[in-house]
Amino acid sequence: MISETICPFYGKSDDQCDVGCGYISPYDVNMIIRYCSRRHLQCIKYLELSDRYPAENRICAEMR
Repeated sequence: MISETICPFYGKSDDQCDVGCGYISPYDVNMIIRYCSRRHLQCIKYLELSDRYPAENRICAEMR
């Protein structure tokens, strides 16, 4: 299932994680390849956001 492999914060808003929103820089491409599309549990930004927004994390877990 795709929802299990994509970070729940990817492309949501510039206020949370700006990766995947608007202009995609070479840095964003690197982050998408490295973390957003399979290894988001190892991403520092994901860990920070999952602590700040536990409801988003719970919704992602329910989709699995």
